[in-house]
Amino acid sequence: MTDEQHLPSTADHVGQAAGGISGVVAGAAIGATAGPLGVLLGGIAGAIGGWWSGRALAEAAEDIGEADEQYYRSDFERRKALSLAFDDAKGAYLLGDVAAANPTYPDFETVERDLSRGWPQAGAAQADWEAVRGYVSVGFQRGRERRRTPRSSAG
Repeated sequence: MTDEQHLPSTADHVGQAAGGISGVVAGAAIGATAGPLGVLLGGIAGAIGGWWSGRALAEAAEDIGEADEQYYRSDFERRKALSLAFDDAKGAYLLGDVAAANPTYPDFETVERDLSRGWPQAGAAQADWEAVRGYVSVGFQRGRERRRTPRSSAG
């Protein structure tokens, strides 16, 4: 086994940080290991708690791949939003995608109340909720669909 195989995954870091810490402290701890998405998810975890404060959150974040980011970039370019750069909208897409893994929420309308409440406290939020709501919704739908149709191991 190589040293790399012994290293904790991002899910390990995020789950450990979010599991025992809340709010801005969790965001900072997660952000140190998972980057800007970690800061965003840490802020949401502090505002909402529950599922958002554990390893399942981290595993949901790790499930997002390059094809998903390309999908979000393409959606963003189709929208031609003048008020946000893609890097600012990307966090909103990813938040929706991760939220789709939470079994508590059967649809976007159900999760939106919690996400909109946590968004201002997330620390990484560059825009108000109304400016990012559409991106979060697209991320939620993409994440839900991807989890319904598992990726094949062949490709």
